[in-house]
Amino acid sequence: MGCHGEVGRDIDGFIAGRLLTGATIGLVIAGGAYVSTVDEATFCGWLFSATKLVNPFFALLDAEVAHRLAVSAAARGWVPREKRSDSSNLGLEVWGRKFSNPLGLAAGFDKNAEAVEGLLGLGFGFVEVGSVTPVPQEGNPKPRIFRLRQEGEVMVDICAIINRCGFNSEGIVAVAKRLGAQHGKRKLDETAGSSTSSNDEVKYGGKAGPGILGVNLGKNKTSEDAAADYVQGVHTLSQYADYLVINVSSPNTPGLRMLQGRKQLKDLVKKVLNFRHELIVQAARDEMQWGEEGPPPLLVKIAPDLSKEDLEDIAAVALALRLDGLLWVFSYDSSLLILVLLLLANLVIWKSS
Repeated sequence: MGCHGEVGRDIDGFIAGRLLTGATIGLVIAGGAYVSTVDEATFCGWLFSATKLVNPFFALLDAEVAHRLAVSAAARGWVPREKRSDSSNLGLEVWGRKFSNPLGLAAGFDKNAEAVEGLLGLGFGFVEVGSVTPVPQEGNPKPRIFRLRQEGEVMVDICAIINRCGFNSEGIVAVAKRLGAQHGKRKLDETAGSSTSSNDEVKYGGKAGPGILGVNLGKNKTSEDAAADYVQGVHTLSQYADYLVINVSSPNTPGLRMLQGRKQLKDLVKKVLNFRHELIVQAARDEMQWGEEGPPPLLVKIAPDLSKEDLEDIAAVALALRLDGLLWVFSYDSSLLILVLLLLANLVIWKSS
């Protein structure tokens, strides 16, 4: 009896195992069949929702390690790709560039232009790479990225990130090679797909294909000539950028914020603008083509914690030199409102005169 009982249990276990395997295979086949019938937009939404399951694992890692893994994943195409097209109501045109939507990824995430295509594939209207320095530099000693955690009712949430990297960069040459290779690949893809596109469609994007690409320029920590550093960035990277940013806002580079003073900023921007003008003249002389949109606009990134007097000086310089724009980090104080009002007031005076 004992022997027969054991044999019976083995047979039951075997049958149960086969049923479980069959049920699993059936569910996989049925799931695959269902997925094949749903529209691409729905399936894309599932993929983005599924990434939330991975976030807790990244939170267990060192902050900079998690950052590097995220950049590497985007560079290799291991992130979801947004297949749903943006509503035409989200489209906008700035500086002659057509943005498919106004939501972008700021500089600091993809510092060395490793993952432009993957990040734009997530659905951003633009991606800004950098800050890029002329010469490679390590930045500040590690650890230099910190998480601020807030205890909730159920778990500990990450409510903010402190970044003290200090312009860690592979340098202009490495970034130029990477952007050049990406630009060449996109040109080939556009040429191959040009016959299938409609002339009636509004074509969004720029140098980065479907999205707008900004390049944020920084100065080296040990450099004594900030203007020369920014000029070198404009010279090397302007051909790949839809817009360029002079970053004078970082508190992690000694002496950088001093460039936000009225005289210092005016001298700096003048030198960069003069060089850009020389590039435009040279391009016309050598019959080079910037494209219909023209040379990349030049913006200046400023700090969020400036005084009213500093903001007045920056507004005056921006209007006097006809800067294409200003970038600043969001702040909870009234600096943003003050700057906007100053620019609008000065713009009205300038236009009326």
